[in-house]
Amino acid sequence: MDPLRALPAAAYRDPAWLAAEKEGIWHGDWVFAATEDALPTPGDQLPTLIGDQPVLLLRNQAGELVALSNLCAHRGTLLVEERTNAERIQCPYHAWTYDDAGRLIGVPFGPREALDRSSHGLVKYRAESWHGLVFVSLRHQVESLAERFAAVEPHLATRGIDRLCHQSDWQTTDVWNCNWKVAITNAMESYHLFKVHPTTLEPYTPTRDAYYITGSARATATGGAYKDEDDYLLISLPPGFVGVFTKDSLVWQAVHPVGVDRCAVRTGVASPSDGGVLGGLGNWFNWAIGAGATRPDFLKEDKAICERIQRGFSGDFVPGRLLPVERVVADFGHYLNWRLNDVEPPEVHSERP
Repeated sequence: MDPLRALPAAAYRDPAWLAAEKEGIWHGDWVFAATEDALPTPGDQLPTLIGDQPVLLLRNQAGELVALSNLCAHRGTLLVEERTNAERIQCPYHAWTYDDAGRLIGVPFGPREALDRSSHGLVKYRAESWHGLVFVSLRHQVESLAERFAAVEPHLATRGIDRLCHQSDWQTTDVWNCNWKVAITNAMESYHLFKVHPTTLEPYTPTRDAYYITGSARATATGGAYKDEDDYLLISLPPGFVGVFTKDSLVWQAVHPVGVDRCAVRTGVASPSDGGVLGGLGNWFNWAIGAGATRPDFLKEDKAICERIQRGFSGDFVPGRLLPVERVVADFGHYLNWRLNDVEPPEVHSERP
């Protein structure tokens, strides 16, 4: 792959590509799973999917985040299907029971010598929280989130990220009929705003005023003018998370593959923890999901163009060269090369302080 060019059509329609991505990315790297507010209390359990692996996120009795396999070690039954609160995890099939560390502690009608309980625990995965965003990796040999997102970290302090409170109840999930890479690259670049969002976003966040700040294959920060307010800050965290900071708000999208030409797109918002009024794009988000919205919905515009792009990939084309305004997409190309082809990515590149 040439990160300075668009990807070939096969990258968006070939099952072999998705299989390689599942192995090298979704089953081998950090993947956004939830916001911490979804598990506020010891005993909270939240089922999720990381790639194809059912995972159970929970907050143990010590208040720590834990990620375990959500499949019973007996015969593979799905353990938890809906968010709940419990001190133990019990299989609905034969009532095998596990503690909140995944240790097998109960086997009905099973003589103690019948099996080695220590070898029948739930697989434990790596889970970390970064400013209220919870990521899971099925592999333990990955760098910490602090290392992964170091390039963009300095730019978050001035945005008061730790003063914002995530609202899991405000999150929405939709299935888009496009490859996951179409949706996430659309979310991270501002080049399309003037054409796709001429009345919804372009008047407020003009394409001509977008700029690159700093980044690499690991994380990128870009920005741009926002009408009558401070500039917005956009952070891209591959493989599937993009967040936009405007006045007193963070609006984010998280993308996860469903199939080669389908993906789940989750959208959320964080607001001031002191109960202050949402500003900037936070208000736009409320209009997008609220009943009786009076403003055009930019999320629907994004979905429509991404699905149109996907329909075009039934044919082939010579991948075009990316423009400087699309440098964040080139960073994403370096990420794909790194994870899929083991090509060490370039060092962090900066253009603005």
